Amino acid sequence: MLIDTHFHLDLMENMQALIREFSNSDVCAIAVGTTPIAYERERQFCFGVDNIRVGLGFHPQLVAKRGQEIDLFLKLIKNSRYIGEIGLDFNSSYIASKEQQLFSFRKIGKACAAEGNKVLSIHSVKAAGAVIDELEKAGTFENNICIFHWFTGTAAERRRAIEAGAWFSINPRMLKTKSGQETIKAIPADRLLLETDAPFVMKIRTTEELAKELNKLVVGISELRAESMFGWITDNSKRLFCD
Repeated sequence: MLIDTHFHLDLMENMQALIREFSNSDVCAIAVGTTPIAYERERQFCFGVDNIRVGLGFHPQLVAKRGQEIDLFLKLIKNSRYIGEIGLDFNSSYIASKEQQLFSFRKIGKACAAEGNKVLSIHSVKAAGAVIDELEKAGTFENNICIFHWFTGTAAERRRAIEAGAWFSINPRMLKTKSGQETIKAIPADRLLLETDAPFVMKIRTTEELAKELNKLVVGISELRAESMFGWITDNSKRLFCD
């Protein structure tokens, strides 16, 4: 079983056709969301499709304009094991909303720690240290699977995340950068996962294309680490779908 752990199904032009394809496919996906207001609608679309899990998301880049939706997010959190895309983004375009982001992310981290058994997909652009700080303070690492999506932090931040028990999802672009390659090599084998971040990193039109990209990604990771990662990644993926 290979799972795309960070797949923006709701942003696909052919979303409903893809959902139908997933019903007859071996490939699986966590359909991360960006706003809590869209969550229930996407769950309805995917109802009965066993190899899609819909995530309850609140993207940090949208917090400035949609901060009031944190109350809806906290209301819905009991209904979903899958949480994401969430996190912090302190890039120059979004640093102005830093305090708003921290306010919402703290509430999410605490709620996940209180609930437990959640799978989080976490955005951490120029904010990996702050994300780790908040999750450690809340105790979120202790009883949840916290996945750093497309990790771009420093080597020291990566070590901190690994020591805290974080997981990491790898996309094809990470295979092409020095920092991405270093992260791929450093991650413990039992905490390594796959993602495409489609449609941002690549366009995916069919589940067959998605399966090919995921298999190609495993090959690339295996070559970089000089060991076969198919078994590890398959086992890791299965752990996410045990809900």
